Amino acid sequence: MRSFGLIWVQRVAVASFVAAASPSRAEPLPPAAETGECSLEGAVPATVAAVDEDFELLLDDGRRAALAGLDFPPREMAELRAAIRSRLSSWLVGRDIFLGAFASTLDRWGRAPARIYASPAADGGDAAPLTSVAAALLSAGEARFRPDPTAAACAKAYLAAEAPARDAGVGVWSRPEFRPIDVSAPGAVDDLKRRKGMIVVLGAIRSVGESRRAFYLNFGDKWRDSFTVVILRRNLAVFGQIEPRSLVGRRARVRGLIETGARIEIATPAEIEFVDGVPSR
Repeated sequence: MRSFGLIWVQRVAVASFVAAASPSRAEPLPPAAETGECSLEGAVPATVAAVDEDFELLLDDGRRAALAGLDFPPREMAELRAAIRSRLSSWLVGRDIFLGAFASTLDRWGRAPARIYASPAADGGDAAPLTSVAAALLSAGEARFRPDPTAAACAKAYLAAEAPARDAGVGVWSRPEFRPIDVSAPGAVDDLKRRKGMIVVLGAIRSVGESRRAFYLNFGDKWRDSFTVVILRRNLAVFGQIEPRSLVGRRARVRGLIETGARIEIATPAEIEFVDGVPSR
């Protein structure tokens, strides 16, 4: 096992996993950051014994680590899940990794929500610096970023890793079930009402409503028949200096679990990205 104290200043070739999953990717992944919340700082060595059917890493000391912040294809897409699991297993099983826990306690399933780092070198040698496993999966289109509160520290890095695959329609993004839904398209709201699980929605905020409990970002002229984002007043401080009424006209990408009708309640900044180039206040 090698130390990662040395700061690497050069980019390296992408792992064979990434190359196989996303042959069109032109840029290699950068080395993992040495310091900061989403970095190698505080990560400890471990060895992967297996990758299970839920993409959890079973470690040789009996621990289980979950790749927090990733949304994999649902179980009904068994063939696609098996292919992703096979590539991930080929990369990590029997290999030494570094594990950074996002929380000091295990989750209710007995797993450690974690960020995982491994050498991208096919032989696991010391010639290449460690890279983020989650970033590799996201950049290859093998998973989507899921805004788990536990993975908030890595939200910016994970969204940046996901962007090229999402924009190019690579991997899971090539499938209609996973593509962002443009709420301005005909039938989009009816489509949203039929969806399950995490969805990604793209559109312009047309109006803002409010009640004693929440603010409502409406993405259509008739709020009863449009997509709506709900922000509870008690969560508003988490979004910093944002003023909901100032968001009218902004174009945003929202991700989360669809609720009754066509609306998503968001509680963290990672769940909404403004994509019109106008800086938030």
